[in-house]
Amino acid sequence: MSIYHSKQPNKNAEPDRLPRKRSLWFRLLSFSAVWTLFALIFGGYLLSLTFKETIEDNFDERLTGLLENLIGISSSNGDNRITFYRTMADSRFDQPYSGWYWQVSTPKQQQDQGVFRSRSLWDQSLKIDFSKSATRIRFSMITGPENQQLRMAEKDIVFPGSPVIFRFSVAIDRSEIRAHFKRFDNILIYSLGALGFGLIALSFLQVYLGLKPLGNIRHSLSRIRTGETAHLPEDFPTEIQPLVDEMNALLDHNNQIVDRSRTQVGNLAHALKTPLAVIMNEAELHQGQLSDVVQRQSEIMRRQLAHYLRRARVAANIKTITSRTEVMAVLTNICRVMARIHKNRQFSIMPIADQAPVFFRGERQDLEEMVGNLVENAAKWATDKVTVSCRRQGKQIIIEVADDGPGIDKPARDSVFMRGERLDENTPGTGLGLSIVKDLSGLYDGTITLLDNNPHGLLARLTLPAAAMRTSPRH
Repeated sequence: MSIYHSKQPNKNAEPDRLPRKRSLWFRLLSFSAVWTLFALIFGGYLLSLTFKETIEDNFDERLTGLLENLIGISSSNGDNRITFYRTMADSRFDQPYSGWYWQVSTPKQQQDQGVFRSRSLWDQSLKIDFSKSATRIRFSMITGPENQQLRMAEKDIVFPGSPVIFRFSVAIDRSEIRAHFKRFDNILIYSLGALGFGLIALSFLQVYLGLKPLGNIRHSLSRIRTGETAHLPEDFPTEIQPLVDEMNALLDHNNQIVDRSRTQVGNLAHALKTPLAVIMNEAELHQGQLSDVVQRQSEIMRRQLAHYLRRARVAANIKTITSRTEVMAVLTNICRVMARIHKNRQFSIMPIADQAPVFFRGERQDLEEMVGNLVENAAKWATDKVTVSCRRQGKQIIIEVADDGPGIDKPARDSVFMRGERLDENTPGTGLGLSIVKDLSGLYDGTITLLDNNPHGLLARLTLPAAAMRTSPRH
C-alpha cells in the first residue's frame, strides 16, 4: 500500500483569486502586431488615396488635352455653324457608345437642334447645364448613354466675329479608371498583406531570439534542481548576466547556510549524546526498577534524537538539492555489508536493463539509510535469499527489495510504518526502520509500498526522484 499522502481539495472553499500572469511573449508580439497592422493599413490607405488622386489628375489632364484638341480643329464663319478641319485623333470617338464622346452646343439649342456631336453618341446628346458658367474649363460628372458614368470637361468659346457662345464638351467613361483603381487596390492588399505577414514573422523571430536567454535560465535552473549542475552558466548576454551572477551568489549562500545547519545539527547531536551516555551509564550502575525505567527512556530519547536530527538535516536541504548519488554503487556496498552480517542469506542485485547509470537526486547517506533499512528488514525475515533491483522510470527511480520469507498480511502492512511498531517481538529490532524509510522518502516526495513477492515473501518498492545525467561541467 502506498504511503503517499495528497491533500484533497475543499469543494466548499472559495478558489484563490490570483492575478492573471501576462506573458512577455504575448505583450511583445501583440504590441508589434497591432502597430504593424496599423502602420500597414494607414500606409495602404495613403498610397491608395495618393494613387487615386494621381489617376484622377491625369484623367482630367487627358480630358483637358482632348477638349483643347477639339477646340483647335474647329472654326466658325460668324453664324451658328461649326466646321472642323479634321476628325479627332482617337478612333473611339467614332465607335457608337464607346464611352468617348464630344459635343458642341449653344444655349439656344437644348432640344438637339444644331448640336454638333461625335459619331460615338449616335442618336443621343450629352446633357449640358448652361446655368453654370464655363469660361474656364469645368469638370463634372454626368450620366451618358446606357447609364455610363462620364467624367466631362467643358468650356465656353466665342469665335471672332460671332456673337454665339459655343459650349465645347468632352466626356469619357470612368470605368477605365475604376478598373485601374481596383487593380491597384488588389495589388496593394496582397503586397501589404505579404509584407505584414513577413514583419509579424520577423517580430516573432525577434521576440524568440530576444527571450531565449530567459528560457535558458529556466532550463539551467531545472538542471540545478535535478542535480545535474550546481550553478548557472556564465555565457548569458550582458543585460542578463548580472541576474545570473546574483542567482549563483544566492545558490552559494544557500549552500553555506545548509552546511552551517548541518554543522549545528551535528554539534547539537554531539552535545546531547554525552549527557545521555552519562545518564545511561549511571542507570546501569544503580540497579533497580528506577534504573530500568531511566535506561529504557534514555534509549528512546537517543533514537528519537537521531531520527529528528536526521529529518531536520534532510528538510533543510531538500528544497535546493544539487547533489546526485549513483544508486548501483550504494546497493552494491549495502548488499556486501549485509552479506557479512547475515552469512546464511544470499544477496543478489539485478543488473540494470539498459546498463545506463541511475542517479538519485539527493544525499548519499539518505539513500544508504533508506535502502539499508529495507535490506536489513528483508534479511531478518528472508528464508534464503534477498533480491535487490533498480530501474529508472521517467523522472523517478524504483528500487525493489524482495525476500522469500513469510511476508506480511495486507491488513497489517499499514501498521509496520508506525514508529516503534513491531509485528514479532521475538525478532531483534527497534521498530523504527520502515518508519524512517517512510519519513525520508516522503521528504524527497517519494513513496514506499509493500507488495506480495511471487511465489512467496514480501517486496518493498521504494520510489525516489531521479537526477539527470550531467552533460557538461560548469566553466
